[in-house]
Amino acid sequence: MSLRFAVAVAVLIVAIEAKKYYNNNPEFSVEEQWQEFEEFLKWKKLREAREDNPREIKYEKYNHENHDMYKPEKDRQIRANSDGPPPIDQAALMARYIVNQADWVPVSTISTRKDIQSFPAVTLVSHADGILGNGTGIPYLYLTPLDFTAQDLAKDNRASVLLTLAQGDYCKSKKWDPMDPRCARVLMSGRIVPLKNDSAELDLAKKVFFERHPGLVGMPADHHFYFAKLKIMTIAVLDTFGGPKYVSVKDYLHPPIANITEEFNRRFPRDSYEGRSQDYNSNMLNPVVRSI
Repeated sequence: MSLRFAVAVAVLIVAIEAKKYYNNNPEFSVEEQWQEFEEFLKWKKLREAREDNPREIKYEKYNHENHDMYKPEKDRQIRANSDGPPPIDQAALMARYIVNQADWVPVSTISTRKDIQSFPAVTLVSHADGILGNGTGIPYLYLTPLDFTAQDLAKDNRASVLLTLAQGDYCKSKKWDPMDPRCARVLMSGRIVPLKNDSAELDLAKKVFFERHPGLVGMPADHHFYFAKLKIMTIAVLDTFGGPKYVSVKDYLHPPIANITEEFNRRFPRDSYEGRSQDYNSNMLNPVVRSI
């Protein structure tokens, strides 16, 4: 009881000192003062509850400008960032965002090399799922039989790919290590299959791939490059603390939001990628082939 009383007195003293401080600093508005004080009280209350009932409340720790805060999982509010990835409660859309942002992907196959036969092996492959801000969600790859990946796939086309926001500047701007769970990534497994000749999907893959990888146009004919896609079977997203989220292929291709095209266009204003493609108005979020 005495401890509670002492804490209450301490809070009152902090409030008085805070009032004095803000009165001497007119650049802080009354609303900002109250918000700061409310945040402190919430943090203090939740910390006490955590100490009294450590097993009854789940907390998520996140960075605040001045200090670490704890919020109950059920009460956390997630706001969309128009300049960054979707909220962490939209795993399907997050996966689509990561895949669309990536320019290359590590592809893991079952090796056919004599020295590491049947071992997992990884190579880097250029990738595109569509123009920035408007992707199909399907990883399109440009492969050559001269590479280990294609050689492995010829015998066993099972593969896994890992795409991450660590490729760009987003995680760096947050000062997040690539291993930090908040530096979002998606692991996809399935089978890599060549695209059919003279198909609409092959035409689409060529168009979007070479728009994002113009340096690969005109590769030597004797390298026999061909386009392939990952026929997705499983999807696991890690974008925050607490472990991966598993997304169904159906939800991934058709994210459960009202209008995914509108959502992407909101996050990527046209002027941010206008000029990179002549067809930025096209709705490529709906794949040519619904059943991959």
